[in-house]
Amino acid sequence: DESERNTDEVAAALPPAAVSSLPPAKDDSGNDTQQPITSAASAGTTVLFIDQQSKRILIEELGYKRAEVERLRPELAQPILTQRMYRPDTLELPKEWLLSEEETNSGMLERLENESKYPLKFPLLGISLVLFGKGLSDALITIIKVNIDFPGVSLSEQFMGVPVLAIDAVCVVVGVALASWTWKTMKD
Repeated sequence: DESERNTDEVAAALPPAAVSSLPPAKDDSGNDTQQPITSAASAGTTVLFIDQQSKRILIEELGYKRAEVERLRPELAQPILTQRMYRPDTLELPKEWLLSEEETNSGMLERLENESKYPLKFPLLGISLVLFGKGLSDALITIIKVNIDFPGVSLSEQFMGVPVLAIDAVCVVVGVALASWTWKTMKD
C-alpha cells in the first residue's frame, strides 16, 4: 500500500530515540490512526531546516506553537506533517523533539542584528589598526636607522615640508583615537 510505504520512508529518516517519543498519528477528526511508526536505516537525506509552508501547516493546522516550531528538530517535521500529527496534549513538547538554544537560528539572527547596527565597526577598527601600525613601525624604523648610523637617514627628514616623524606621530595618534572612539560608541 502506498501510504504504508510512505510512512516507512519518513520514519527511516528519524533517529530511534525520536521515533519512540512520537505520539500516534491522528486523522482529521482527532482519532488515533493506529499506524505504528518504525525506524529503519537512513535513506541518506538530511533535513536542514523547516520551510515556511511546513511551518504554517504545523502552526495553523496542527496546533503547534510558533516558538515550538522554531525549535523543532527539522528531521521530525516531515513525519509530523505526513502523518498529520496534532500537537500532543502535554504542556510542553518532549525535549528530544527540540533543538537546544545554541542550535536555533535565533542566536545567529541576534548576532547578525547586532552586527547590522554598526556596519562600520570592524572596517573602522581595521583602518585604525593600519594607521597605528604604520605610524609606529615607520617611527621605530627611522629611529633604529639613525642609531646605527645608516647612511642618508636623519631625524629631521621632511616630506613636502613636514617632518617625517611628525607624520608618523599623527598616524599613531589618529589610529589610537579612531580605535578608541569606535570601540566606545559602537558597543553591542
